[in-house]
Amino acid sequence: MTKTELVAKIEALQAALDTKTQEQNAYRGQIDTLKKQLEDLNKPKLTPLQFDAIREAIEEGVGQFDFDDTDNYSYDFHIDYDNRIAIESFSFDNAYDLGQEIYNVIEELFAEDDAPEDDNQLNQD
Repeated sequence: MTKTELVAKIEALQAALDTKTQEQNAYRGQIDTLKKQLEDLNKPKLTPLQFDAIREAIEEGVGQFDFDDTDNYSYDFHIDYDNRIAIESFSFDNAYDLGQEIYNVIEELFAEDDAPEDDNQLNQD
């Protein structure tokens, strides 16, 4: 083979490889889409208005939580080198209570249904 033939063959193989790579990427995209559809298949469906109602309920639940209550936080003090008192650490302790407040507001949006098939699904997964 001559140099020109080898270069042409390399270019042809590179073009074929690029085509196959594009096909692979297309297949990966299709697989990802199908996986997402499979994942979403058993999820309950909500309308955009229902999603808006949930968002508003979350905002209301957060708004009803008393962030000003100092019992919701823990903090440690220390004395600086110039004898000033400063906060060394500060943390929010009542994430559970905040979550419960949000849950209570969202719970009012829905009626709970008996779903014995859920019990079977939980045992199978």
